[in-house]
Amino acid sequence: MQSLTNQIITPEMEEIRTMIATVVTKRNILKEGMQEWYDRYPHKHFPKMKELILTDSTLSKLDSHYKKLWDYNNSKTA
Repeated sequence: MQSLTNQIITPEMEEIRTMIATVVTKRNILKEGMQEWYDRYPHKHFPKMKELILTDSTLSKLDSHYKKLWDYNNSKTA
């Protein structure tokens, strides 16, 4: 367990933070691709929309899980 500025960060939380960073990178790439797609084809459906929605959902779940762990581990130190 690591404590940064009175915050407790468990190994599981570190792993989730790494996963969040990976998913954010993927999401940013998809969003850039979507912008380029709509710049070129303004009236066509973005072909990777399902992947973007799934990525957003994954990010949301990871964020929620991290928050629950943070609250559990840091409620005593707040």
